[in-house]
Amino acid sequence: MNQSPRVGWVYPAFGHPAHDEDDAAYGHPAHRGFQDAIGADPLLFSPVSVGPLSGTLVEDAVAAVRSSFPERDVYVLENADAVYAAPVIKSAHPDAVVVLLAAHNVFGLESYDFAADPLPKALARRADRYLDATVVRALVRRYVDGSLAVSSFVADHVRSFAPETPVRPVHPYVQPDVADRLDEATPDLGANRAITVCEARDHKGVDLLVEAWPAVRGRVPDATLHVVGTGHPDEYESTPGVTVHGYVEDLTAELAASSLYVHPARVDAFGVSVTEAMRAGVVPLVTETTGSFPVVGDIADDLVVEPNPAALAAGISGYFEREVVARERLSARARDLAAPFDAETQQDEFVAAFEELLAAIDGASDRNGARDGGGSA
Repeated sequence: MNQSPRVGWVYPAFGHPAHDEDDAAYGHPAHRGFQDAIGADPLLFSPVSVGPLSGTLVEDAVAAVRSSFPERDVYVLENADAVYAAPVIKSAHPDAVVVLLAAHNVFGLESYDFAADPLPKALARRADRYLDATVVRALVRRYVDGSLAVSSFVADHVRSFAPETPVRPVHPYVQPDVADRLDEATPDLGANRAITVCEARDHKGVDLLVEAWPAVRGRVPDATLHVVGTGHPDEYESTPGVTVHGYVEDLTAELAASSLYVHPARVDAFGVSVTEAMRAGVVPLVTETTGSFPVVGDIADDLVVEPNPAALAAGISGYFEREVVARERLSARARDLAAPFDAETQQDEFVAAFEELLAAIDGASDRNGARDGGGSA
């Protein structure tokens, strides 16, 4: 494309909650920053009512079909839920380029939460999510021209089910106001205190971390774990050393009281809370199924572990058995590596990746056109 393309950013019928009352209640806040960086217009699914089928793939499909998308040169689809708009867009605007911003929901069944559901509902939801993942992947292969993925981990996953689709990794960032507060933190690196921060979601793996804690205390008797975020069961506190805080007003203070941040996810696209902790100087330990694991691995290899209680316990105990001077080196390294995950840097990198992806799509189109022309001459 010789001139700047007209870009629309398609958001599904529901999305990431707003951070404050002035924010739009759709899309991840970093994704909205990416949208602004490329000058894209927000395009929202039309709201629909599907009764008892609300929250299923039927809601996404019906909302997409009933939506009208104004003509743009490029459409960016916000995560897998918006992929249902791809055939609608291609039908109305066949020359348009469709790009998927792949994030958490592309993982399919393993990214959804069923533990709190009674058995009949859990089975129904699993069936719906399995069908949803199958349909979304088929739509990506047929209608999506290229993908941006919020980590190399997600990019590899997209390649696994859409190997012909060009993919470029991008990364979410720490929100500027949050970064300013975290920069002022001084972590208590002498404390054997770990923290994890997330909502109670199965894929976040907090149950694995709590299950690991008795083994941690077997090696480090004064080790404590502080679970921050809404929805976690009080029963976790029956495990010695574990405290459930729920929502906290001052997250920076909770991080500063800790020396270790643990992200025990079964699967997570990136995990901005990891780079937030690093920005505060708190050393992170993550699972190898967390999208930010390459950044953490650059601090120390043994800070990336398998997503199971035994591996978590070994990694956490190993960190707590380090001398404070060794923890200080890891903390300084964590802060250095977190620095590029700011809004300006990552928005600039997003623009570059977006332009590179469009060039790759354009080049592939030219090659396919040349082959088609050669075959018909």
